[in-house]
Amino acid sequence: MDQPDLGSVTVKDKGAAGTQSFTQVAAMLGSRSLPNEARLADVWASILEVSLWPLQSTTRPQLSVSRETHQVDANTLQAMVSGLPGNLQDHASPQDREQAVRAWLADYPSLTGYRFRSIGAIPDSGPDSWDSMQGTIGCRLVWDVTGGEEAAKRRFEDIAPWKGRSLSDSTRVIHARFGGDDRVLHPLMAWWAVLYTLSMLARYQPGQWTAQIDVNRSKDAVAIEYLLDSALAAVPELILAAIDEVTA
Repeated sequence: MDQPDLGSVTVKDKGAAGTQSFTQVAAMLGSRSLPNEARLADVWASILEVSLWPLQSTTRPQLSVSRETHQVDANTLQAMVSGLPGNLQDHASPQDREQAVRAWLADYPSLTGYRFRSIGAIPDSGPDSWDSMQGTIGCRLVWDVTGGEEAAKRRFEDIAPWKGRSLSDSTRVIHARFGGDDRVLHPLMAWWAVLYTLSMLARYQPGQWTAQIDVNRSKDAVAIEYLLDSALAAVPELILAAIDEVTA
């Protein structure tokens, strides 16, 4: 826990898989857990509700994946992937820009198997992919499927299985790999890991915790306050949804 910044605090499962509450619930929800050390900033970045307030040391934010109704043909899935850094379009040639986007997306394992619909400033982006407030861009990706609409729906579920709160069935979020595991971390497990870590800091490292929540000294103080406020609404809903999920 004694790290130079909050995002570098490490999180790891305790005990063998399936022997503790965290790993047992993860298995029930079909989620990965955290058998290897992961940075708190990476786990934090996987929480939908705080996507606009990452920790300062976050290197790979979550991305939004929106399924589009217009498909290339009946045996494809097309989606807009948003949240990529705007500087990816600064490369000189279309080929360099495509290579840069591919390199960035390589850290998001659920996106494997895609192709770009076409090549442009950013591969087939367009004005609807810009977010001027966040300075991010997006691009359209296409997956070939066999089986028409039903196959496309299943592929979309594989890419982004959980929609989180306040999103439609056609809009999901994905997060980058971390902790040596390519599987997706269920939203409830991400909240659990982050809140538990903060509680341990507050209890066992009170000096560090006090410094982290001081808005005059900590660049992460506002993000912490936002996360804790969001937890009051998000966590009870996620717990109820998880109960429904495993009892359906």
